[in-house]
Amino acid sequence: MGKRNFIYNNCPFLRIKYGSDAGYVTVIDELSNLKITRNNEDAEDTKEPINVIIDNLFSLKCVNELLDQVTEKYKVVPLRAKYLLLALTRSGLFAQGEIDLKELRLAYHTLFNKSLDDFTLRETITDLEKIGILYGNRSYNGEIDKVIIPKYIYGIMPQIEAKLPQVVITEDESES
Repeated sequence: MGKRNFIYNNCPFLRIKYGSDAGYVTVIDELSNLKITRNNEDAEDTKEPINVIIDNLFSLKCVNELLDQVTEKYKVVPLRAKYLLLALTRSGLFAQGEIDLKELRLAYHTLFNKSLDDFTLRETITDLEKIGILYGNRSYNGEIDKVIIPKYIYGIMPQIEAKLPQVVITEDESES
């Protein structure tokens, strides 16, 4: 089976989620042209570490298209998902990159003084997964145990934060 057929058959999620696997194919083609003879080494022609080359190629070839699609899909995400994202950003958890669900629940509860039940939390995380803002790390039984923030999202966070709901904290006069 040719390289193109291998990629086409093994990456249907890219075509389904993004409508194309062209960026991935381009990156794979360019990476396969590097002369790499063993794992964890530098490219022979540039002497750059392989992980740096992969990050640079991904940034150059794929990130802008992904970010455009994330930004477009964000427009139709349910309001509860935007609230969860607001709790992530306001609490500082978003910057961690990996968030435990207990911390996420606490951040949401602290900001909105409401608790999220397991079903609603999983459904909301799935809504944000569908647009590519975060991913649920699933344990062996398929349950989400952590939330992972992909690096490419940090490039558009200012635009997303500008579209998050506004939360105003008012002082309760009865406590004065």
